[in-house]
Amino acid sequence: MPRKISPLTSVRFFAAFLVLWHHSVRVFLPAFARSGALGAREDFSGIVFLAFPVSVSFFFMLSGYVLSFVYLQNGQAVDKSEFFAARFARLYPLYFLVLVLNVPKLLMSEVHRHGTKVGLTKTAEIFAANMVMVQGWYTSRLLRVNVPTWSLCGEVFFYLCFPLLGVLLWRLRGPRLWITALALYIGGQALVWAVRPHLSLEAALSLPPLHLSTFALGVLLARWQTLRSDQKDKPTVRLWQVALVQALSVGGALFSVLLVPFFHVPAPYNNGLLAPIFAGLIWSLTRIPSPLSRWLSGRWLVALGNSSYALYLIHTPLLTLFLHFRWITYGFYPVYLALCVGLSVLSFHYFETPARLWLLQRFNQRSMRNTTGAISRSPPGSLQSI
Repeated sequence: MPRKISPLTSVRFFAAFLVLWHHSVRVFLPAFARSGALGAREDFSGIVFLAFPVSVSFFFMLSGYVLSFVYLQNGQAVDKSEFFAARFARLYPLYFLVLVLNVPKLLMSEVHRHGTKVGLTKTAEIFAANMVMVQGWYTSRLLRVNVPTWSLCGEVFFYLCFPLLGVLLWRLRGPRLWITALALYIGGQALVWAVRPHLSLEAALSLPPLHLSTFALGVLLARWQTLRSDQKDKPTVRLWQVALVQALSVGGALFSVLLVPFFHVPAPYNNGLLAPIFAGLIWSLTRIPSPLSRWLSGRWLVALGNSSYALYLIHTPLLTLFLHFRWITYGFYPVYLALCVGLSVLSFHYFETPARLWLLQRFNQRSMRNTTGAISRSPPGSLQSI
């Protein structure tokens, strides 16, 4: 399965790059400068600008899909301590580093707005909320450090649900699986569109429960694909079928961009509306090798995909730095993009990976000490001492 996931790793880079482009293009390219973050536009530049943040929704489905293959395939309960340790070691080191590096800017901003005493209090409150990753639950007050991190609040929420929700979904098969998938998609979208008029746009797009159905659909896609692979009399999937699904998925995603103005609301796709398209793309890239999946499995693309998390986290702080020094001309845009990608690759190899391995080693050592201590304390002849 790790080899089959390689194309998905590479796709993560392109999805993260679209988020980077969405946040930076207005700064460097005047053609997009009038595209407001919340207001829809009828011209092509505005339509494209408002369509690309849908990448985060793709990340949520992909997260459920990959986690299912890693933790649910054996059919056993998820080892919660191992699961949460692995997730913490993967997400938190770089997240915390970027958070700390942004504190001086946050402090100056809050002191300037509220004065020294209130500014220090506000800074402490925002920093504490970001430390425990709850800023996505109250964006208007707490999302003041690094805007893209709202999605990490969703990921943390999914992780808390996964040991129970994932196991329950993994038990489904046959018609129950399809009925559950359909109910999750229709019910999730009904909930989103029902509450949107009563919430601010930021809250509607960032509240973690409104994205849970997209994550759950990723789990069900992995379950369905596993069941199909285990069938003895499964029909052979042809290359032309995979290519057709890939073409429909990519074409559907591109065509959806042109449909944005017809919704008459900003960011209509950001809560999982395109989940069927994402599912088709994921399936077609992992079912059998195809020219596209082989290309995406190239080592250099997989390396870029591994750096997508860093790219997602550092591009906004770097943009702030470029704005501070007024490096915002046409010529500086390639420099900015190259710097974001280069630092992301370096971060993965020289900071994230060593930090993750160190944390996991510490966790394993602690687990072994606890296990040894429990065995030594158990009475002779007990089950624990055997």
